[in-house]
Order: sequence, then structure tokens, then C-alpha cells
Amino acid sequence: MSDHFFVVTGGPGAGKTSLITELARRGFHTIPESGRAIIREEMARGGDALLWADRMAHAARMLEQDLRAYRTAQTLPGPVIFDSLLVIP
Repeated sequence: MSDHFFVVTGGPGAGKTSLITELARRGFHTIPESGRAIIREEMARGGDALLWADRMAHAARMLEQDLRAYRTAQTLPGPVIFDSLLVIP
């Protein structure tokens, strides 16, 4: 991982996304948490790559999206802040 990458992590409702939204507003490069975006996309198109419907498909979509985000982040100058949900089984 790059020395200019930072991951904000924590449990649901801890304020990660709010913090990252504010950092983006202030001009920092930010990478959103992929799970939420995939859920929105799947719900909009009637797909089933949802955590509660098809966990494997959801995980595969998250991996694809996170790899694309990582490659994009490598091209960005300065700090890049990633939003990451910490899930404790």
C-alpha cells in the first residue's frame, strides 16, 4: 500500500462516512466504501448481488470495485482517504 493512503474504519454508525464526506468537501481525495454503492446499484436495477440475497456475488462485486478504486487511488497525488466498514462476525 502507498504511504499516502489512509483508511478510516470502524463499526456501523461510527461517523466514518460523515468524516470522509467532510474531508472530500475540503478537497481531499476520498474513496467511498463499496458495499453501500453496490447495494444502491443492485436495488435500482433489481439485481441480487446483495449481502442478504447472494453474499458471494456481493463480495465479488465489492472486490472488483475496490480493486478499481485502488488503481485509481494510485494515480492521485497527496493523501487518499478510504472509507472502510469494519465488520465483526
